[in-house]
Amino acid sequence: MRLLSIAAALALITACESVPADPSAPSEIRHYVKDAYKEAGFPFSSAVEADGWVFLAGELGTRPDTGLVPGGIGPETRQTMDNIQATLEANGLGWDNVVKCTVFLADIAEWPAFNDVYKTYFDGTYPARSALGASGLALGARVEIECIAKR
Repeated sequence: MRLLSIAAALALITACESVPADPSAPSEIRHYVKDAYKEAGFPFSSAVEADGWVFLAGELGTRPDTGLVPGGIGPETRQTMDNIQATLEANGLGWDNVVKCTVFLADIAEWPAFNDVYKTYFDGTYPARSALGASGLALGARVEIECIAKR
């Protein structure tokens, strides 16, 4: 087996890189901030859009008036998904725009119960998804979900 020279490998990698349609066009970045986050002084936006890609911050199963919803993984997942839906809708998007979600679970053993709720938000066509167990989530939450959507 012949090995590629470093120069040949770099040439191959360079040839495979994608080129933007108009490299001189500036990237448009818009920030969207939920009033509750802004008023609470959190140092992040609920969503940031760059060139039609909308990156949503991680959401927990909280309500502004009561904090983390009680009842464990099921109710927290439902509230988390409702919070994501509200952010999507506030930015003129829906679940059909979501292309990727990352799920953080305080206990990976709760994955089946999480899935029972998660799948009810989609029509059978799901975004790509990763799920992992975490050693702790903000506010003692059982689940946190972040998503990427495409306008």
